[in-house]
Amino acid sequence: MDADLERLLVTARELRLTEGDADGLRRAAARGRLVRPHRGSYLATGEWNRLTELDRYTLRIIGAITAGRENPIVSHISAAVLWGAPIIGPLPVLVHVLVTPQAGTRTEHGFRKHASAQRHPLERRGELRMTSLVRTLADVAVDAPFLTAVGILDWALATHSVDRADILAMLDRLEITRGRKRAERAIGFADARAGSPGESLSRVRIQEAGFPAPALQHPFTDGQRLIGLVDFWWPDHGLVGEFDGVAKYIREEYTGGRSASEIVVAEKAREDRIRSAGPRVARWDWSIAWPPYRLYSHLLAAGLPSTHRRYRPS
Repeated sequence: MDADLERLLVTARELRLTEGDADGLRRAAARGRLVRPHRGSYLATGEWNRLTELDRYTLRIIGAITAGRENPIVSHISAAVLWGAPIIGPLPVLVHVLVTPQAGTRTEHGFRKHASAQRHPLERRGELRMTSLVRTLADVAVDAPFLTAVGILDWALATHSVDRADILAMLDRLEITRGRKRAERAIGFADARAGSPGESLSRVRIQEAGFPAPALQHPFTDGQRLIGLVDFWWPDHGLVGEFDGVAKYIREEYTGGRSASEIVVAEKAREDRIRSAGPRVARWDWSIAWPPYRLYSHLLAAGLPSTHRRYRPS
């Protein structure tokens, strides 16, 4: 969670405690000078307009928790956002929290409240209380759409050395029955070798479209020299698949000080070396991977067989 984001917020509760003008915040919001991410929390409209959708949702979580008198436990996809997980698909509108079993699961006042005994370890981030990473992953696997859950689970397996067995054991501790099969499907499909959200998205689309499962991060060599790892490899069909995300062209950890044009040239040389080793290469980006039918058509055109005569999303 970004502490700089939290500093942007002012809450009516803080002003009341310091004898400030909480009513003035409401008047400024009515005039458009302030934005209210959640009831009782505010920030300048100019600041809000500069934020990404993910930052805006993060502020909605922070505002929802810090503006009220209670201090509920952030859970499910909201906790995943605070953990820093990538979210594939639309961000939620509601803030997900845990409540007691007596309170019951319900939606109200901008919250999705999940009834839980809450007998499990918590993580603290300043004033915020949130579910542990393993608990968060179990809740997401049960509650989130398959694609969103896979992206979060892939990330956790790759970056936090989480064990599938621990997530499954958490399902047992939570005594999950409803949604158990859906959760086990997402957990079983997750793979630490997915190198980015775009690759996680592609894996789901490939399965939905009835294509054979690819090998992930397969090494290619010419002679004794390693060319590199490819994102997807179908050895029975001689096809390499590569997902091209924007990050490799703009993020410092991927660019290594090189310009975008230098990276493009290097990628072209790498692809030529892979082709010289025998396989065909299909490349795609978010614009092809996100609409399911487009990746289906793209890989059919590359010669990959599908069990579907036409695209039928699962």
